Amino acid sequence: MIKEKFTVPNKNAFSSFLPLRTKDKHYKFCWDSLLGYFVHLLYNKSLFTKNIDEFKGLCRKSFLKNLESDDMALWDVIESMYFHNDELFKISPELLIFKATKDELDTNSKKLGDMYAGILNGFMLESSSVSNLNFLEKVIKKEFDKFHVSGKKEEPIESISYLPFISEYFKKDLQFLNNKPHYLLNNFNSVIRLYGFLYISQMAINIKDWAHGEPKSKPCFFILDNEKASNERTQVKNYGYDQLHGYLEYLYPYLFMNEVLQDKNKVQPLWKLFEEINDSHIDGLNQFGEEFITDRTGRKWYNQEQIWQRSEDKNVILSQLLEVAHAQFDRKKGRLANYSNTAVKGTLRNILNPFIQNRRRGGNVLVFNQDYIVLLTNLAIGEKDKLRFHEVIKEFEARGVYFDKQSQQNLVDFYERMGSVERMSDSGDAVYVRPTV
Repeated sequence: MIKEKFTVPNKNAFSSFLPLRTKDKHYKFCWDSLLGYFVHLLYNKSLFTKNIDEFKGLCRKSFLKNLESDDMALWDVIESMYFHNDELFKISPELLIFKATKDELDTNSKKLGDMYAGILNGFMLESSSVSNLNFLEKVIKKEFDKFHVSGKKEEPIESISYLPFISEYFKKDLQFLNNKPHYLLNNFNSVIRLYGFLYISQMAINIKDWAHGEPKSKPCFFILDNEKASNERTQVKNYGYDQLHGYLEYLYPYLFMNEVLQDKNKVQPLWKLFEEINDSHIDGLNQFGEEFITDRTGRKWYNQEQIWQRSEDKNVILSQLLEVAHAQFDRKKGRLANYSNTAVKGTLRNILNPFIQNRRRGGNVLVFNQDYIVLLTNLAIGEKDKLRFHEVIKEFEARGVYFDKQSQQNLVDFYERMGSVERMSDSGDAVYVRPTV
């Protein structure tokens, strides 16, 4: 919601949509803690203040009672099976919440987790299935449900997604995975890393397109990790890593300005902000633009003179505001370039890194390894028995993953080696892909 009165902030900081900050230490994440925090969001379960030892004590009492035995040797076996290694976390996705107790969740991981809260956009899942659990695991899951209910319930985090289309696919894919709990457990971290990349990359590529309404999937080209990268592959070269890297520098200043113009805790995406600007905001925005330039010039955060051109056109006004915000971080126009570079490098090295490879003379490229290809393919096919290859490609692209014709042929070859291809004829349109789960 747009503010009634605009004031120039002393700092360039924001807290909505992305965990972007300007110091290297802010990009040190604990992915295990993040996973536990995400489970807390996804299944709407409060974070524990109690540790896992207290839960283990409850399980011990339950087992000894149910088995009508005080044979400690039996409990010792069960404890060794599930509590002396990570087997406990393989029972149910919900038990992963123990990886993020309130006292142990660091600030950086929580801020990154809040980004995922935005992608979820209030979406929650019911308890995962217990049909495939053995007797011992069912007892542990039952005790977990009781243990959790005894804790204080938390209100769901209200967040808004910058990219509704990514959110819809995230929800759809999580719903599918929740029906396959063992597959989800084996791939949970990969799902988190995949959608972190999709969300940030598509937000970056869409960030300057705010005047055209709700964002849509835009081309972002990858290659398979066993392929060679070459300059002749124009789509990979022009709409791959270099494109993404070029857009990333606009995220920090644009999201900062977007938040400055809106009421705290009611921050809409930039494209939504533009839609809501009306004639009553024009004078205030023009005045704010002039005051912002005066303030930043006084702080000597500009290398070049910035001039505000008053306008009655909201497109022109918002374009100017975003430009003067970005100018502070521009290498030629501003003196804060190092801060922006820290945010870009931190994002690339610590969030997007599973999908980036350096190919020496070929430079950096966006890649999918075989494990991620299998995961993405299973998500694309979902509950269906099989899907035509070109439909699989469309599902990839809808989520923000694009492959050129050469990579698509390599994909078919990969599926054939896996035994996942079914050819109805020699026609390319008759190639079906089967899931592996």
